[in-house]
Amino acid sequence: MTDSLRKRTVEELLGALGSADPVPGGGAAAALAGALAASLLHMVLALALKRAGGPAPEIEPLLARAQGLLEQLQALADEDAAAYRAVAEALALPRGTEEEKSHRKTELQKALLLAAEVPLRTAQAALETLDLAAQALPHCPRSARSDLLSAVELARSAGLSALANVDANALTLDPARREPLAPHRTRLAAGIHGRAQELLTPLRADLGAWLPPPPPTDVGT
Repeated sequence: MTDSLRKRTVEELLGALGSADPVPGGGAAAALAGALAASLLHMVLALALKRAGGPAPEIEPLLARAQGLLEQLQALADEDAAAYRAVAEALALPRGTEEEKSHRKTELQKALLLAAEVPLRTAQAALETLDLAAQALPHCPRSARSDLLSAVELARSAGLSALANVDANALTLDPARREPLAPHRTRLAAGIHGRAQELLTPLRADLGAWLPPPPPTDVGT
């Protein structure tokens, strides 16, 4: 079986994620969810370009951006798996002597920092995917609204899942190593929440227009 997640079949990938081996784990899954979002955005934009029936300078750059994000997020899935594999290897280092303990701690801190930085980049890519979804919205064919909404939901989940993995690794980092990560993590969380809500509100209202209105709330109870 290939080490690259992008080269595995869906069945192999799901089997690897569901095994007792911690690699690949949540960070790689977050990046793959983001890749699914970018792929769906590519489809929405490809449909928009097809409907244009000719050159569409307002759509073509967005299509290229979707392809770029798809490739970036697939690469991040592999990077995340490699980063956490380095953590596992550092944890397995001997610690019988004081010198070994010091070496193990140094290597573990380096590995944990990388394991926090990679999902931080995944969260950034997820936010950029949401930004692209906002740009794609005016061009989205009505028949592809559910695909666009699915892309938004996947990108949102990818970003928030990636940040959970940042948190998990930052918790055991030395304060001096983790403090520079905090403002980036906070900015990304706010951006992901805000941009996703901007997109989900109109898309959900549009797609849910066929549903009966919710029953009125009895304010007296």
